Amino acid sequence: MPKKIIILALLLFAAQAQAASHFVKVSLPRGVQLEVPKSWRLLGNDEQQLIGTSAEAALDLSGVDISDETGEVNLLAANSMPRSTYASVRVDSTTPASDPSSDITELSKSDLKSLEAYMQQMLSKVVATQGNSLKNFFGINRKDISGYPALITSFRRSGPKGPVIVYIVQIFTSSQDLRINLAYREPEQALWKPVIGKMYNSIQISRWP
Repeated sequence: MPKKIIILALLLFAAQAQAASHFVKVSLPRGVQLEVPKSWRLLGNDEQQLIGTSAEAALDLSGVDISDETGEVNLLAANSMPRSTYASVRVDSTTPASDPSSDITELSKSDLKSLEAYMQQMLSKVVATQGNSLKNFFGINRKDISGYPALITSFRRSGPKGPVIVYIVQIFTSSQDLRINLAYREPEQALWKPVIGKMYNSIQISRWP
């Protein structure tokens, strides 16, 4: 088959795949954009309140100080469908911003190791109060997202139907701190690992306000 015909066929296939995308680009308040599966369900107010109550209680019981987290607003919370599966995305914005941009960019390897040790200790306490355990702590990576410094923490915890892989994406801007939680049940990673990866790669942050 001639090379031009092969290229044309690939272009047509790509166009059809794009037209039939199962993702939708979501424009959230405070300049946040990302792609989310169309079939996922948004969590209702009752579920949101239950999650918030559980998280607050877990932090309180673990001894983690959240006194400075005063201006947190949830921008998005959605779970995978069907309900028998588990993957999730949650986007929270906190103001005023801590704006530790220079601190993050100047972190030495030693500083990062200390931060990882602290985060691992805190996560172990928090997940334990929720009846789970921290199975593996994969560390903290320093990234740049839309020109803003970011820290990505990844770990593996236990769950009622199998281990769960979690990514906490913290993005620091001059006007807000963003925290994007992405998670999926490990036995379902063939389904959700590429989906979570696509959502992460689609994150875009615009200047706000």
